[in-house]
Amino acid sequence: MATLPQFKQRQIARRSTSDIERLAKQYQSSVDALTGEYQTAFTGYQAGVAEKMKPFEAQMAAYKETLLPTYEAQKATYQKQLEDYNAVLADLEKNPVTARTERVVTGTTWYGKKKYGDITVYDPRPIPKFTETAPALPAVPVAPEIEKFDEGEFGTKRAEAESTFKREVGERRAAKIGAVSRKMTRPLLAGE
Repeated sequence: MATLPQFKQRQIARRSTSDIERLAKQYQSSVDALTGEYQTAFTGYQAGVAEKMKPFEAQMAAYKETLLPTYEAQKATYQKQLEDYNAVLADLEKNPVTARTERVVTGTTWYGKKKYGDITVYDPRPIPKFTETAPALPAVPVAPEIEKFDEGEFGTKRAEAESTFKREVGERRAAKIGAVSRKMTRPLLAGE
């Protein structure tokens, strides 16, 4: 049979155990509340980011659907003109002159009549100028700068709740051990 002081010690030990369970439930509810706050804040952050990104997405869609195909068409036309010009230059390199026949006076007869003869004259072919300019690539839309989600406040609150829970549990366990064994908490009363 337990003596009265032992009964009180057991009762205190049971009470401290239930206190720890209560503290664990409080800690869990505070963590759940913080998680809810975090999710709400993060959802708001995502909505803000989506709102900031809407103009950029519209610009990017216009860029892909309109500006880029127009540029590609202009580039293809420019490439074709450049190829045609290079073909003309290659033909000029193979045949740089044009030949023509010209009738000239080669002399006069003894009675004063002019003699005509044909000569071949080689005229240099003119080099054509390439005046086309390459199309400029349209500027790619720049995404707006999005600030990073600030988790610091929630991390601080969670760490604070965790440290409070650990401190309270540590105090409760120390009280429980002290209630069961007086030697540890009151060394002067160890002989009692």
